[in-house]
Amino acid sequence: MLILSKIALYIRLSVEDQMKKDESESIINQRYFLNDFLDRNDEFKSFQREEYIDDGYTGTNEKRPSFQRMLEEVKNGKINAIIVKDLSRFMRDYISLGDYLENIFPFLGIRFIAINDGYDSDKEKGNGTDLDIQFKGLLYDFYTKDISQKVKTVTTELKKQGKFLAWSPPFGYMKDPDDKHDIIIDDKTAWIVRKVYDLALTGLASRKIAAVMNEENIPTPNERKKELTNMDYEYNIVSSDTRDAPTWTNGTVVDILSNENYTGTYVFNMQEKSLLTPGSFKFNPKEEWGRVYNHHEAIISREEFDKVQEIKEKNSFLKGKNTDYPWRTKSPLQGFAKCPTCNHILGLTQSKFKRPDGSMRIHKYFHCRICKCNNVEHKNSRVDKLEEQVLALIKEKYGEAEVKPKEKISIKDIENKIEKLQAKKMSDFEKYKLGKMTKVKFVESKNQIDNEISKLEEKIKLSSNETEVVTDNELTRELMEKYVESVICEGSIVQKIIWK
Repeated sequence: MLILSKIALYIRLSVEDQMKKDESESIINQRYFLNDFLDRNDEFKSFQREEYIDDGYTGTNEKRPSFQRMLEEVKNGKINAIIVKDLSRFMRDYISLGDYLENIFPFLGIRFIAINDGYDSDKEKGNGTDLDIQFKGLLYDFYTKDISQKVKTVTTELKKQGKFLAWSPPFGYMKDPDDKHDIIIDDKTAWIVRKVYDLALTGLASRKIAAVMNEENIPTPNERKKELTNMDYEYNIVSSDTRDAPTWTNGTVVDILSNENYTGTYVFNMQEKSLLTPGSFKFNPKEEWGRVYNHHEAIISREEFDKVQEIKEKNSFLKGKNTDYPWRTKSPLQGFAKCPTCNHILGLTQSKFKRPDGSMRIHKYFHCRICKCNNVEHKNSRVDKLEEQVLALIKEKYGEAEVKPKEKISIKDIENKIEKLQAKKMSDFEKYKLGKMTKVKFVESKNQIDNEISKLEEKIKLSSNETEVVTDNELTRELMEKYVESVICEGSIVQKIIWK
């Protein structure tokens, strides 16, 4: 029986790929590039091909799922060769890359090809240990750490020049067909923004405004965004049993009433977004926001906008998502508590009452903004009552949580130690390659450093996984994330818990 040699086609998105609009295109291009190379070289025509794809993982992370699966098959003798577009697709840690090229792959008899780097282990005398290969890896390592800041600097400068770089303009505007970095008024929806502000200026609360919009079946921002971009935003739309169309909420209204772009001012740098972890962001302080005045045609006058902001200051429920509410993070049930009518995650609010003695009585409640904005009756839920019930049900199902003393450590200090150890590894490797350190000494030092790093990383892992001390009257976020998928509640009664 003829046994074919197997070649692994390893494909990974790079950091710069994550900044592109269509990430899948990168995978398609890499697939075509690798297969085209193999098709043009007769020696590979008898090889069986198998793809290993990691989408959205950085090259500095060795715990990539497909990467680990590929290495496991290498160890089991199921793969004879590996091909990548370039070395950075495989690995950006130059020291680990050197280990694979110099020690691991030669020992296992694995042929390794990096097309763009002109590297083929079968044709390399030094099996990948030449200085140019190693220092190219060093540059990749520096590049990975530096790219986020460089991109941020460039994009900030373009925004200061008035270039509108967001992929989606504010509701009421659309991209200028003649200039992708400019926005123009969208006649189909600008009147809706105008209506929201007019209602707010009459003193109508945001929830009441949302109810009016729903009653009149006025299109939502998500509906128009779907039309303009030809994309599916269903994941961002919540519908109740009584309303099939996307729903206006007080949050939708507040976002419109908080958006200074409607005055003709281009506002940017409102939030920090990580390029390495897409979807992760935090709002910056308002004094750090950038502005370009008279950038585009206004829908709302500056006077009207400022008047609405004054109303917002008097009505806390109108402040919007750009305002920090520390009490919103107080309940471990947030994000878990859901409405039994529409299955939407419940919002949290609080009420304050001044007692005769001057002290304050504070109660926190869960409420369903979707149901209220659609005039569907739904009882508010006392947060403390729900927490007591959920804690009791967790204990009933899983027993008393084990109480462990928690060692207080600084994650930042440990990360700094790891960074210093990595820098020492880098320094030792350069000394070794320049002949200033023997291989035996380098390997000994490297193994010692790797052990220290491994211990520190384990310490971070254990710290992050530790459960908070649980008492008879305390429900923690850790307990919720460990055991609970969601909590269905009506009023102050837990109707059902969906367990993990």
